[in-house]
Amino acid sequence: MTADVGGDERRRRADDAPPRGADDAALDRGARAGDDHAVLGAGAGVGADAVPLDPTPGGGDDDVPLDPAAGAAILAEQRARVRSATDVDGRVLFGAWGVAWVLGFGALWLAASRDDPPFSYGVALVVFAALLVAAMAVTGWHLAARTAGVHGASAVQGAMYGWTWFVAFAGIFALSVALGRAGASPAVVTTVMTLVPALVVGAMYMAGGAIWGDRPQFVLGAVIGVVTVVAAFVGLPHMLGVMAAVGGGGMLAAAGVVHVRRRAVRARGALGLAGGGGGG
Repeated sequence: MTADVGGDERRRRADDAPPRGADDAALDRGARAGDDHAVLGAGAGVGADAVPLDPTPGGGDDDVPLDPAAGAAILAEQRARVRSATDVDGRVLFGAWGVAWVLGFGALWLAASRDDPPFSYGVALVVFAALLVAAMAVTGWHLAARTAGVHGASAVQGAMYGWTWFVAFAGIFALSVALGRAGASPAVVTTVMTLVPALVVGAMYMAGGAIWGDRPQFVLGAVIGVVTVVAAFVGLPHMLGVMAAVGGGGMLAAAGVVHVRRRAVRARGALGLAGGGGGG
């Protein structure tokens, strides 16, 4: 009897209590909702220190994509700056050698072709030699300035090229001494010492242009070589005049052509940059 009363009491309490399954489901749903809210809040940066994300493209200045035309203009400008800093200026090469040939060979021609020259042939030779040395110095300075900072194989090539100049002209000087000792006539010495240095200079400039892919230097060497060959067929004393007028004058004309072309290229570059900036 007592066992039955106890069992009835336990059944009555169980009937009055809320269903356990409903409570557990409610608690589980609340916990899951809280966890989801915490996860979403952490992922979205919710909080006092959070920075709201801007899902729209171009929301900030740093996120704005660069205009392709503006990017191309910037690359072109940088490329032009590098080229202008390292490019060999044909005006310097043609100008230096043009002046040296016009004045130097002109002085030799005046001293050799006139019965009463304004100065002796020895003085003309000294002037001519000084002008050639000056032209070589200007050329060496310009090439060194344009290739400053270049290391590696290019630096080694430049050093070997410089020593080639030294050895070649040492050989030319030795040739002049040998001709004098062999009893060569003044006409022979003048012819050899006019043509051989010019041919060496032309060949060296053509080789330098081929090594470094420098067209102005190669063209200068080719002009010197062609004019020297023509002068050799003309003969003394007018070969000196050919070297001065055709060789030196042609180089000065080439310097003018290079100047006009460089100005035209610079003008086109400025127009292109202006157009790119306006379009952006």
